[in-house]
Amino acid sequence: MQELQIDLIDGNFTASDAMEIITSVLDKKMNFHKLQRLAKTERDHADPCTFENERIAALQSEKDKAISFLGPMIKGSETLSIKSEIKINKN
Repeated sequence: MQELQIDLIDGNFTASDAMEIITSVLDKKMNFHKLQRLAKTERDHADPCTFENERIAALQSEKDKAISFLGPMIKGSETLSIKSEIKINKN
């Protein structure tokens, strides 16, 4: 098996910067699934797009959690550590 690891986010950030980074990544991923859903429904109007709808809802839930967690910290001066890795495996 082959594997690739990408260090996507690794550093210390203000709460405001952390909010911008996290919400931007989640928005981009939600937009990806929305485009996939649009492409499916253009091919087949009856396609329920179950996976895409569930994934969009799950990502929105994660975004809401991030906003709830980071929002109260924005007015403070503390820094936050964020580390995010992407692992890609070839089976």
